[in-house]
Amino acid sequence: MSLAHTPIQDMRCQVIFNRECGNGLKVLRLQTLDTPFACLPGQFVMLDLPQSKFYFRRPFSVIDTPTPDTLDIYYKRVGTGTSLMWDFQPGNTLKCLGPLGNGFSTPRQPESALYIGGGIGIAPPYLMAKRQSHAGHCFYGVRSAGEVGLSDELNILFGENLNIATDDGSHGFHGNVCQLLEQRKPMILSAQEAYVCGPTRMMEAVAELLKAINPALRIEVSLEERMPCGTGACTGCVTPRTDRYLPSKVCIEGPVFEAGLIRWQGDLLPLSAFCEDSPCPL
Repeated sequence: MSLAHTPIQDMRCQVIFNRECGNGLKVLRLQTLDTPFACLPGQFVMLDLPQSKFYFRRPFSVIDTPTPDTLDIYYKRVGTGTSLMWDFQPGNTLKCLGPLGNGFSTPRQPESALYIGGGIGIAPPYLMAKRQSHAGHCFYGVRSAGEVGLSDELNILFGENLNIATDDGSHGFHGNVCQLLEQRKPMILSAQEAYVCGPTRMMEAVAELLKAINPALRIEVSLEERMPCGTGACTGCVTPRTDRYLPSKVCIEGPVFEAGLIRWQGDLLPLSAFCEDSPCPL
């Protein structure tokens, strides 16, 4: 399947709707006013919130692009910025920079692919699945039934292949998404690709579990990091790697990475670990 995206643009956008869909959850639909917009699943945008007290834009994954001039953002009210967004009304305008970063790679076997999300991290895997001819299997972990914010959309897309876990057992499987995955080993063994997004520790645990069950599985993770600029200028979103000394800038080299390239513990290895000769001459 061919996927395309538009060049990076600082777009003028207008709010079409700002629909509540769960406890503290909304879907914000923006329409670009001057230019079309298209992105790869896993890419993101930087919203310029229209108040002078915000010095930096806010990064958000794109969950859908319903038309060539609209994009949907799935967000949770957690701080000052998202509280301002909560009050957006149709007709409000703001600037949006994107699409940014690199997206997921296309699955070789979409009917068996695994799309795994935690909380609002379901957005990138959802868009990836929606772009395929066969949606594959979805595993979605949230705290409670009230945080399953996209139940209608997920049911339409995945049907009986939708697997939901809630920490409190109020909907679906009682437990976290890793515990749910452990109950579905045949699905993991038959898959060739997995696409994961959510809290960092959840992604680390999922990647470790999947690799232990199916060592041949290609696992791509979409990292969630604070990003002051989104363009690589500030180096505020770096993440250590397993294959080199210098960390990656998540905004331009990611946010999507092969899981095996991420050093999840967050500390840099000594330079000598990457030298062919020991001790390192540097």
